[in-house]
Amino acid sequence: AFGSRISQDGRGQELRELIDRTKMGTEKLRMRRKSPYTTTFILQFYMLLVREWEIFVGAPAVIIFGVIYNIAFSIIVGTLFIQLPQNTSSFFIRGGLLFFSLLFNTFTSMSEVPKAVSGRLVIYKHKALAMYHPAALSLAQTVVDITFMIFQVLVFGAILYWATSLQPYGGQFLAFLLFLYIGSVCMISFFRLIGNISPNIDIGHTLSGVSLLFLILYVGYLIPPPLMHHYLKWIYWINPLAYGVKAMLSNEYRNIRYPCDPRSLVPQGPGISIANQVCVSIGANAGMATVKGRDYLERGFSIHVVDQWKDFLAVTSFWILFVILNAVVMEFVEFGNTSYPINVYKRFRPNVDSLIEDPAAQGEENEEEKIYAEIPLGGPTDEQIAQGTTYTWNQVNYTVPVKGGERQLLNNISGYIKPGTMTALMGSSGAGKTTLLDALSQRKTIGKLEGEMLMNGAEQPPSFRRITGYCEQLDVHNPHATVREALRFSAALRRSPSVSAHERESYVEYVILLLGLRDISDCMIGDPESKEGISLEERKRLTIGVELVAKPKILFLDEPTSGLDAQSSYSIVRFISKLAAEGQTIMCAIHQPSAPLFELFDRLLLLVRGGQTVYFGDIGDDAQTLIRYFERNGAEKFVPDGNPAEYILDVVGNQAAGIDWPQIWENSPEKSDVLDEISRINNIKQANTADAEDDLHGESSRKYARLLPFQFQIVAARMMRSHWRDLQYNLTRVGLQITCALIIGFSFIHVGNGVADTQNKIFAIFQTAALSVLIINQVQPQFLRQRLYYSRESSTNQYGWEAFSASIILTEWPFAIFSYTMFFVCFYSLIGFNPSGNRVGYFYLLYIELGIFSVTIGQAIAAFSPNDIIASMLNPV
Repeated sequence: AFGSRISQDGRGQELRELIDRTKMGTEKLRMRRKSPYTTTFILQFYMLLVREWEIFVGAPAVIIFGVIYNIAFSIIVGTLFIQLPQNTSSFFIRGGLLFFSLLFNTFTSMSEVPKAVSGRLVIYKHKALAMYHPAALSLAQTVVDITFMIFQVLVFGAILYWATSLQPYGGQFLAFLLFLYIGSVCMISFFRLIGNISPNIDIGHTLSGVSLLFLILYVGYLIPPPLMHHYLKWIYWINPLAYGVKAMLSNEYRNIRYPCDPRSLVPQGPGISIANQVCVSIGANAGMATVKGRDYLERGFSIHVVDQWKDFLAVTSFWILFVILNAVVMEFVEFGNTSYPINVYKRFRPNVDSLIEDPAAQGEENEEEKIYAEIPLGGPTDEQIAQGTTYTWNQVNYTVPVKGGERQLLNNISGYIKPGTMTALMGSSGAGKTTLLDALSQRKTIGKLEGEMLMNGAEQPPSFRRITGYCEQLDVHNPHATVREALRFSAALRRSPSVSAHERESYVEYVILLLGLRDISDCMIGDPESKEGISLEERKRLTIGVELVAKPKILFLDEPTSGLDAQSSYSIVRFISKLAAEGQTIMCAIHQPSAPLFELFDRLLLLVRGGQTVYFGDIGDDAQTLIRYFERNGAEKFVPDGNPAEYILDVVGNQAAGIDWPQIWENSPEKSDVLDEISRINNIKQANTADAEDDLHGESSRKYARLLPFQFQIVAARMMRSHWRDLQYNLTRVGLQITCALIIGFSFIHVGNGVADTQNKIFAIFQTAALSVLIINQVQPQFLRQRLYYSRESSTNQYGWEAFSASIILTEWPFAIFSYTMFFVCFYSLIGFNPSGNRVGYFYLLYIELGIFSVTIGQAIAAFSPNDIIASMLNPV
């Protein structure tokens, strides 16, 4: 009906004509008329290429790191294979060097998996806005890959080639670089494809691990094609790495004619001529003292040097195929694209009725009780919201080091907050709102912070960060914990040991009712990206609740309404104002609130760029105090029924008016009144500091509320629950071990006891040891996720790094041991190793030890890495 009215209305025709004009003549630009995009695919590709190139050159540290990394690794490998002997003893080692040179770039290409997974949400958003085709972005990324890999391959290949005495001919050197280059870009596209088809990082690492094992085993070098089992040999023919290795081997061996190593000539003895001897090297002929490289390849690996350029074309074809598949997948495949979050509840819910002292709350909640903003505050004595404290700051300055000097982010800011009031912190983007909150809450760890910040007229105690609450803009929560568990975790580590567990948990239930979270109290918090878990507004409430259960003296909030609609924003701020009405001290950074929201605040601290104060003081009824200040100092008149918040932001942002608002504030009587009030508050508080001095020697003198053993108990218990509930992580870990065991086992199934069989057993064990790289890749995303939670929770001094480190290491062991046991059960009997009990047990213990070592070394690498992409790049080391 709406569409028919629009069609009949003249305005509909105008709108249609406007859309047609906006598309700038679709026929001329060769665009589909019904296309949602306003630019052609070619133009999108060009603009994305420019953007990707700017991102590339705009991060010189990444380029420098890549070059240094390749130089260091090429030197390490080059010295390991330095100056290979010019005889048959170097045949196998020389091939191993070429195989490893391509394998190294394959390992580094695995960092494309986390890149693809982590960057897809931005792509989905841009696609929804019809900004560009994701396929155009895929092609632009490929072009940048081509450029970047030129530097990587030149640095790595040149050092490695000449350090190891490969064939000293310019043509073969250039061919070596070409084959190494095409193999590297092919692997980048291959692992990016794996990342694009993976729903999440855990599945991505599992798929990349299994793929890497197939690539290595069936490259045609560890297991020569004639020795491959027929039912798995097809993997060799579809393995792009195999064609790359074949091309590199053909390039190196095609002109080689090496003398036989004297130790390899048989029989040996005095007077035996070469006519009666034979070299035991593969490819040797009786009575010949030399062996041709091409004969070695043909007889040992079924590689024909005349196929060198055919192999190159095969790798190139695979690369083109992967590029096309990446473009198609990015264009048409999306993960987690559901509109509404899905709640997932804990299977067994605790009975908490005994903890709720309000009998009416034990029954079924009606609709009004479900709206947290409507729940009246109050309750039993212990369940009252903590009374706030007075906090003052005077002449606060904050500078950070930058290239060529320092940059001042906060400039002589003074103010105060009192119990029972709610102060708004406002300013344009970049004015320093979050920086000031971080400084006042003592969250800054770099730079130079100056100024006087007093709590009740006294210096901040060591427990300051623990006894104050800070709700960050980003709601960081463990997705595998329930709402109740998250609140209990915070309360257990931040409340005093003198508070009993029953009293502590009773207060948690009170906060749950207060926030209207009872219906979802046993719901998993979930992850916004997966659309499983609580909604965005509920996450905001939970963030506030995590701080409230600690009974903070001061509550700082950094834009608690970001990402919410108008109704949800109003509900959040109204609830915060009720907390202030109960005596809480609140300071809240907020960005351009609506008029109804702005009326809920008592005071305003307004900043402009450079961290300079424009106004601090009462807002007044209908914001009249605030409006009169600006009008008195030259601002244009306020329009009745307007939004005071928008008015003051427009006034201070109007540079054309030529008014220096920070200077006006410095010379205003209002600032003098603020400084006088700060002095008065501090003098009154300092006159009665006996209790504060005594408390400094009590609980407030401790950085943490709980001792290390209790911290470890609580943190380890949560991590164990998190691991247990993270079914995807556990299944992919066990699945990877079983799959790898079966792949290796069936590739070397029932090996005999001959000389060649012994070598195959060694290769099988080598592949087992090489699985450590896959284990390292798997544990790192989990570690980085847990570190994210630790970063937020340690900022409130809930627990120390000792408890975190011990917990994350030890809680991995039970799950790791189980998955490695599954590998052993599937692997050992298939190969045909020694069945005696002591040999079986020894192998089992060694593999468990290797697995645990891989877990810990992977966590160590991740601990030194800012993100999983850098960690993946460091893993090959």
